[in-house]
Amino acid sequence: MNKWILFLLAFAGFTTTAYAQQGTLTGVVVDGASGETLIGVNITIPEANAGLATDLDGKYNIQLAPGTYTLEASFIAYQTKVIKEIVIKTGEVTRVDIPLTQESLELQQVIVTASSVDNSEVSMLRLQKNSLSIQDGISAQEINKIGFSNSAESMKRITGAAIEDGKFIVMRGLADRYSIATMNGVVLPSTTPYRNSTSMDLIPSTMLDNIVVKKTFTPDLPGNFTGGAVDISTKSLPDAFYLNIGLSASFNDQTTFNDNFLRDPVEGKYDWLGYDDGSRKIPDILLNNEMLTSLGGAINDIRSNPEDQQLINRFNSTMQALAGRGFSVNRHSPGLNKGINFSVGNRLRLKDGRSLGYNLGINYKQDHAQYDNRVVNNYTARMDFDNRMVPYLLSNGTESVTGSNLGGIFSLGYQLNNNNRVKASILYNNSADQSVLNFDDGSMPQLLSGSDLRNRAISFTRRSLLNAQLQGDHVAGFLGGTKVEWSGNYIVSRQYEPDKRLIAAPVFPGGTYNFVAEMSLPFHFFRDLRDEQYSGKIDLSSGLEKIDLKYGAFFSRKERDFEERRYQLSTSRTPDASQYVSFSEANGDYERFFAAGNTGVLGVRDGEVEFGNAYQYQTPPSSFYEGHEQVAAAYLMSTFDITDKLKTVLGARVEFTDIAVGIKSGAGEKGTINTVDVLPSLNFIYALNDRSNLRLSGTRTLARPNMRELAPFSSFELSGAFAEVGNPGLKRTNITNLDFRYELFPRPSELFALSLFYKNFENPIIKELSATSSSPVYQYVNTGTAKLMGVEVELRQKLDFISLALEKFNIGANFSYIYSRVDMRPEEYEIRKNVDPDIKDWRPFAAQSPYIANLILSYDNPEKGWQSTVFANMFGPRLFANGRGAAPDTYEMYGRINDKANNRITSNFPLPELNYRLRKSFANSFSVALTINNILDYSVVRYQEHNGIYYTNDVFNPGRTFQLSLGYEIR
Repeated sequence: MNKWILFLLAFAGFTTTAYAQQGTLTGVVVDGASGETLIGVNITIPEANAGLATDLDGKYNIQLAPGTYTLEASFIAYQTKVIKEIVIKTGEVTRVDIPLTQESLELQQVIVTASSVDNSEVSMLRLQKNSLSIQDGISAQEINKIGFSNSAESMKRITGAAIEDGKFIVMRGLADRYSIATMNGVVLPSTTPYRNSTSMDLIPSTMLDNIVVKKTFTPDLPGNFTGGAVDISTKSLPDAFYLNIGLSASFNDQTTFNDNFLRDPVEGKYDWLGYDDGSRKIPDILLNNEMLTSLGGAINDIRSNPEDQQLINRFNSTMQALAGRGFSVNRHSPGLNKGINFSVGNRLRLKDGRSLGYNLGINYKQDHAQYDNRVVNNYTARMDFDNRMVPYLLSNGTESVTGSNLGGIFSLGYQLNNNNRVKASILYNNSADQSVLNFDDGSMPQLLSGSDLRNRAISFTRRSLLNAQLQGDHVAGFLGGTKVEWSGNYIVSRQYEPDKRLIAAPVFPGGTYNFVAEMSLPFHFFRDLRDEQYSGKIDLSSGLEKIDLKYGAFFSRKERDFEERRYQLSTSRTPDASQYVSFSEANGDYERFFAAGNTGVLGVRDGEVEFGNAYQYQTPPSSFYEGHEQVAAAYLMSTFDITDKLKTVLGARVEFTDIAVGIKSGAGEKGTINTVDVLPSLNFIYALNDRSNLRLSGTRTLARPNMRELAPFSSFELSGAFAEVGNPGLKRTNITNLDFRYELFPRPSELFALSLFYKNFENPIIKELSATSSSPVYQYVNTGTAKLMGVEVELRQKLDFISLALEKFNIGANFSYIYSRVDMRPEEYEIRKNVDPDIKDWRPFAAQSPYIANLILSYDNPEKGWQSTVFANMFGPRLFANGRGAAPDTYEMYGRINDKANNRITSNFPLPELNYRLRKSFANSFSVALTINNILDYSVVRYQEHNGIYYTNDVFNPGRTFQLSLGYEIR
């Protein structure tokens, strides 16, 4: 780490010396009425005798010596705009965006001063105002101001957005299956098999240009979203040279220097980077299924003939390798969390107006999390309504997690001229979580006659994403000025879990340790999921006399390969040998019982081989599945003005879906979806005046099950916890959407918006805790219908309207209220009705909060280099899972454990997440920032409520974090 820091500082010194002593003038020229960018606008600077034309994005970029200049922007059929008093400073980028007005006989030229022209702070709102669909967004400038560290955190600022598990976006109360994430317009895959959308925490905020969320569908977007389409834009051609270096260290009041932090004794030399060096990998010999089958079927009958003895010896060495990993843990005191990020870019001006730009970003961080009062409980239900909560699993202990993230992005853009540009980029991100979940205090009252239970899970989970993109933008003169945009992508995502270990050890009265038939014996899991995806698209835009056409095609194919191997301890083959130590004799000591000397071949007596602990290959065929998801699409949309104030966007998209998932052996039912969907879209935009719009939208979209949900594969993450199984019979969901929005832009950086929305679902997909299964199991099912409706309000306001003394203060607030009802399946409803005749036959969508609120109060004084931001986010209790049988449903919220004796909340009124950041810039290039997260010290709580009592299902407290960041930048 120290070497990295020294290298980056040395590089910074070199580039600072090499940096040219000029300034850069840049901006975007748009049609003042429609907001569309204008290509080929003539930009002249008389004082410098310089000029150029705007490029494919309506952008201009010119280097000038320090001084004061005048800019003239002229274009056919538009009034010439003259902007005076533009000040250029050494090494700085000055942005002047220019809206042009259609030419009139009365006025051919408009003269303004630079101080009256919008700046970069309002570019996102301008984009929002002039978009063809309802959208929200957050710029890199705002992300930096608030101090968000990744895309997931940044999304909390968006109206109607919430984050689940710190990674997955929930838009408008709809779980991640109803939202998609794209990077530069190309859909990103999920690196988690149980989710539809990508893990948003994989992309660090330092790599972002902006985040835009489309909330209504237009035909040029993928059709499989309903809540929102999140587009993450990475940096393209820079305006000028820039360099950023950031270092951070943070202290968590629950984790840092906590002596109770647990670690897996198996440690690799690359763990700190998020890679396993092979220390946890599956032994090669265990991949020989024929050998394992032979041993599993006849191990007690094996005699000491040469072939069998050789087989036994090979098996013994393998078992010793597994046993050496064991189930014991080490205690460790973690130090400060740390992070480093580096980014650099420049635009090189070549001959004949050509330019070459590059961006390079590297990000690394390592965080620790300790949850000292970790609770995991599961309940079933009696049919007795007055006292029906029955404990199934009760667990209390700790969880220790070390997370490492290493990412990088490199892009290269080449602008041949104003009409042609190509860009290549590659993004790579790797993250790993090393986790020990340890419950020394627990029980399973129903299964073990009241015995206590020790439960432990040790895991290393690595997620990686590689995204290579090639894009092009062109204006084809031979096609009448048609704009052509194309892209090709190759994406590989992987989730790798080598040697996940699960053990549940019953403790009977008197302190007797023993395994029982009612509980699964200790497991070693080896899981590997790999997705490989190819995609390409082309979009063409043609402007006719009174109508703008956009049309194109898209193709994507994703192939998945998943393998899970399970090896389970076998005690049935253990002989009565004096050298063998049983679990009871070991007094529950994991290290002693699982020692290599207590495993495999212990010796030969009377010519017969004696075995100690051994592992059986317990992998069902469904643990090996493969599949593909192929989507082809074509679309046509038109934009035209019905009147001077009323614009319509009309079109349709046709999507061909081909999904097939099955067990590799060919056994069992295969999950398939083969459909053709026509997805129409109709949007109306009425400009009340030049500062406000009315929007009305009616669209049709869909949601597809992912391959994990279709695969007949069952998995579990903790011994005694509920299993999760796929369903090959799932259907895709069709959704009808209606949206209305009023938006007002009082000043360039201000906004007031009011939105109403309604959605109707056919065959919605839900994750259900089965009410009819003989054992508790989560399953994916289609229900009949569902409805969702809501209202969103957003305000962004400068506070100088109260007093000029508050001119540097800004407030941003948004609130969403959401109501939904999803049909309960008849099988479950009949069971619940027998207990409570008045019970409703519906429930809300999973992960849907009844309300979401965000508040930001910021102070920005660039002259003195001070920034201060308070950020609060709060969401109402959201459905996590339905209760089994007659049990009440499980909800999730941020709260506080007030009843500490029972680890329970006493109210379901949530706590907000409250964060604060203070930043000071000095000496032009340096900055220091203090960030405090979770000031109110909330806990994440999942609970079931019955007769006024809140039964805890899951609790963990992330603690408060205090972070100090140092930054160096050249812009």
